[in-house]
Amino acid sequence: MGSKMRLSGATLLRRLSQVFLDKYLLAGAIFVVWVGFFDRNSMMTQLALSKTISELESEKAYLLDQIEETNNKKSNVVRNQEKFAREKFYMKKPGEQVYILEQ
Repeated sequence: MGSKMRLSGATLLRRLSQVFLDKYLLAGAIFVVWVGFFDRNSMMTQLALSKTISELESEKAYLLDQIEETNNKKSNVVRNQEKFAREKFYMKKPGEQVYILEQ
């Protein structure tokens, strides 16, 4: 009984080749390779798209901060229009003298 349980090298090779040449296994392997690398929605495409999404999300966060900062500046200008006009454009009232001091 012990000798029948042992498989010779040729028998083992034949059984392995039958498993690897099984048409369903071969078709499945081809499908996995195709979907993984060559398909329109392949893993490579998905990785590139996820990288692009993360870059765009960080850019969005930066731009939202810029929008908030600009809105703060705008509200400051609206509240202090006269001060803004005098400081940035050197405007003055009639009969007034302006002295420019540079630091």
